[in-house]
Amino acid sequence: MDQLGSHPSPVHAWALFFVFGLLIAAHGLYMIVLPTADPDHWRSYTSDADVIAYLADEFRASGGMEIALGTLTMLIAVRWFRAGDPWAWLAFWVFPVLFAWGMVTTWAVLLWLMVFLAAVGALVGTYGQFFRRTTTS
Repeated sequence: MDQLGSHPSPVHAWALFFVFGLLIAAHGLYMIVLPTADPDHWRSYTSDADVIAYLADEFRASGGMEIALGTLTMLIAVRWFRAGDPWAWLAFWVFPVLFAWGMVTTWAVLLWLMVFLAAVGALVGTYGQFFRRTTTS
């Protein structure tokens, strides 16, 4: 494959996916810190101490998974997506799927639509970087 950065994408799409990874990791950190920073966060839903402890543990565990996913996304974006490895391009189609899921399951439809369109645009716009047509003479 090409040397890192020898054929940069038209809009540096790898940076967009790096930012997606950074945002995922930041949300994961928020989920880890929330139960400690605001231990009464769930009091309006329940006063059961066991349920509150369970929710706190679930938030921390999910936050750890998000930090791992965000870190992996950033690494793939900087190394393999930027280098033009086709598997990285294919793997990043997970983002439009996740963003579409966000559109149909939350109230923030416009936010999810914007990031969905950005992800699809970045992937479609970089197709040629990953899958060059070879001609035989």
